[in-house]
Amino acid sequence: MSGVARALLAALLALVLAGCAATPLEVPRPAEPVEPRAVTAERLPQTDQMWGGVIAEVDHGPETTVLEVLAYPLRGQEPRTGAASQGRFRVVVEGFLDPVDYRPGRRMTATGPVTAVETGRIGEAEYRFPVLEARQLHLWPAGTPAAPGRVNFGIGIGIGL
Repeated sequence: MSGVARALLAALLALVLAGCAATPLEVPRPAEPVEPRAVTAERLPQTDQMWGGVIAEVDHGPETTVLEVLAYPLRGQEPRTGAASQGRFRVVVEGFLDPVDYRPGRRMTATGPVTAVETGRIGEAEYRFPVLEARQLHLWPAGTPAAPGRVNFGIGIGIGL
């Protein structure tokens, strides 16, 4: 293989690997990453957080949309819904989010400061929701995510009719 061909192959490989490493959100560098269930009104994180999970409820106000989210740990930036929940939180987003896209059951990730703790209800139970003011928001594709840590290999011939 010539030197030019090697250089082109190396450049192509670098470009492909860089494309695989792209993430949908700019990652905040929290000095103290905190799980949503650990936040209290007396102990709000002092740095931006990246939290994600599954939308449980959507409330449209005149100027904001509030998402109630069942929190899950993130792998990269994607919620790992096969893991144990980390509590619930609310995400406040300026403006209107279409309820067809942002509906219960969809997975999302948000970054921003945690500004308050609000008291609300889940059924008959009282619950304290940390509130994240979204600077960035990413809605993950609909469908069932792969099980965490699972790798599948296969060999075969596919025939379509």
